[in-house]
Amino acid sequence: MTTIFICGDPKDSGFAHLLKSCLSRTYRITYVKNYSVNQWGKGYELLALELPRFDAVDTESPVFLLKKNCIPDFSLPDNGTVIAFSENEEQIKALKSCASHVITCGFGKTDTFSYSSLSDEEVVVSLNREITAFSGKKIQPLEIPSEIPQGTDIYSVIAFTALRILLDDFNSEIGELI
Repeated sequence: MTTIFICGDPKDSGFAHLLKSCLSRTYRITYVKNYSVNQWGKGYELLALELPRFDAVDTESPVFLLKKNCIPDFSLPDNGTVIAFSENEEQIKALKSCASHVITCGFGKTDTFSYSSLSDEEVVVSLNREITAFSGKKIQPLEIPSEIPQGTDIYSVIAFTALRILLDDFNSEIGELI
């Protein structure tokens, strides 16, 4: 099981929507937010915990999916992976001393993930450098066309695509590309 910590504004529901509509096709997701627990899909298990902040995290290889306005004022474990919004200077500054592996997502070519094309309904997400997925597989730079669901911002789609590639979402349309 992989544990995903979603941090930031509780009103921003972009990641929850993407988890439910896309990842639940190939994964069994247990999603916890506030005092609610939902389960969607079937397959390899993902635990997604959405809270504005965390006091302590002691899990094996956790993933932190930071919302665009999140300023992490909590400790991140050394064994974690953080998906962060490079356009949020305060967020990036807060991560400078973090020992976790930070993957930047944003609108520039210096980001690990950015985009190469954008329309009202679709974005082409670019992986700009080689990364290693959680399985150990090396993923070379590539481009992935993605829909922008209503109510979801571009950063959320880019960060969510980064998560899918790290998870080796091979039983999906992304798996056909990588």
